[in-house]
Amino acid sequence: MEKVWEIKEKKFTDLIAQLLHNRGVATDKLSEEKFLNPDFDQDFHDPKLLPDFDDAIKRIKRAIDGKEKIGIFADYDADGIPGAALLYKTFQLFGIAPEVYIPTRQMGYGFNQSGIDYLIEKKCLLIISVDLGIKEFELAKYIAKKNIDLIITDHHLPEKKLPKALAAVNPKIAGCKYPFKELAGTGVIYKIIQGLGKIYPEKINEKFLKWNLDLVAISTISDVVPLLDENRLIAKFGLKVLAKSRNLGVRAICQKAALDQTKINAHTVGFQLGPRINAPGRIDHATASFEILITNDKNQAQSLANHLETQNLKRQESMEEMFKTACRIIEKNNLLQNKILILAQKDWSKGLIGPVASQLVEKYSRPVVLLSESEKILDGSCRSISGFNIVEALKNVERYLLGFGGHAGAAGLHLKKSNFSKFSLGLTKFANKMISNEDLLPKINIDLELPKEKIGIRLFQDLEKLEPFGLGNPQPILITRNIRLISYRLVGRENKHLQLQFGDGIRKIKGVIFNHEIETEILKAGDFYDIVYSPGLNFWDGKWWLDLRVIDIKPRLDSELKLTANG
Repeated sequence: MEKVWEIKEKKFTDLIAQLLHNRGVATDKLSEEKFLNPDFDQDFHDPKLLPDFDDAIKRIKRAIDGKEKIGIFADYDADGIPGAALLYKTFQLFGIAPEVYIPTRQMGYGFNQSGIDYLIEKKCLLIISVDLGIKEFELAKYIAKKNIDLIITDHHLPEKKLPKALAAVNPKIAGCKYPFKELAGTGVIYKIIQGLGKIYPEKINEKFLKWNLDLVAISTISDVVPLLDENRLIAKFGLKVLAKSRNLGVRAICQKAALDQTKINAHTVGFQLGPRINAPGRIDHATASFEILITNDKNQAQSLANHLETQNLKRQESMEEMFKTACRIIEKNNLLQNKILILAQKDWSKGLIGPVASQLVEKYSRPVVLLSESEKILDGSCRSISGFNIVEALKNVERYLLGFGGHAGAAGLHLKKSNFSKFSLGLTKFANKMISNEDLLPKINIDLELPKEKIGIRLFQDLEKLEPFGLGNPQPILITRNIRLISYRLVGRENKHLQLQFGDGIRKIKGVIFNHEIETEILKAGDFYDIVYSPGLNFWDGKWWLDLRVIDIKPRLDSELKLTANG
């Protein structure tokens, strides 16, 4: 399917200034300097501005000083698990080994009765949630009735009313004065630990806070929160720590996955490290992922890394089979006549339907709802396209649902099997009405045009100052027009990748399209093309080489750009 190219409106001649403007960063010198060169000692916000922060710190201090039994109830993903590990390691400094409970994905997101009862049976007098709890009204009441204190740490959007708890620390709570609302779950835990560091500076010193930033960076990048403001600070310095991490588990995961730890970046974390930590929770149980992040035993770290690698391979195989099955169903039943894809299967894993839904959105440029059948209930994950708010769409059919939640681009839901037909019909009608044919065209948002003569190593090195890239600060996407194609060839396993070589009359410039879907009939050596790409560099044979990560290519005469003023 041909992609629509949309280029941002040009505001600045300076490349960096234009890119910062595109990302919503003010272009005054102070803002630019703060973004490009964040200061670890100066740029963190005051944790006391978080809701209920003082109450939480006072209660944790009482538990530490009294050597109380503490329970940690954490989410099962690559945000909750590093957060639980970081909190656990903090309490270890005081000779306290908390009880940790991480539910299985089959139990569902959030608190569950058996987990709470487990922590109560272990004589925990204080329970701290990690990356969940802000909507847990009934079980929060249950905890209170047992005369146990609850501290909720979360970053998900709360209801107007909050659960009954001693403290609820969440930057998204209404009226919160904390200047940055987009911390990950482990980011909130890190703020708690910063606060404890003011009380116990000898235990929680700068060394401890810096060397454990690797865990905070893993969660921040893996949970796909915007890498701006404080998250940029966490990711940028956390990646430096990851490159030389002292965490035996992190080192073992990298070694087993054949990752060069010294070259780790946000992409490596998001697509290799994070998925391995997530894998056990998606396939079986996340306990191994927690244990590997807290172990001080090298042999145990290696054994657990082997387990994570095996689980990750199972995850990849299961996802590939699920994706192929979904594609067959879609094409066999002509579902592409609708503007939303809704599929339900009995054997689909709840832990994998979300990532597979994302793959289907990428392939078919439509919102996708995948549902896993279990007895009389369907559990689903939704992924959407730009311009179609999937939560608003679900509100339109909520009379058929047992529950749902999420944000514009992704959501989860539950419903009775008996309501599936009504739900599917209602959501399809709504989507067909609200989504235009133009909305279904895959779009590439382009930052700016770069003349071919300006493509250069020094310029691309300057662009690396914007790293780490992620949500809110995507890798720059550029367009260069009228560049001559010298040669091309298919490379890689099963010839999935397309290697290109361009020339500007003076030099040759390499490019590659990974997992390409380009019709090679349009390619002819010697002809001129417009190309859309991300700038890339390779260091080889003692030199830096240009290496464009090409996203799309069109013959020069056929190229059209749609100018938009959304910069």
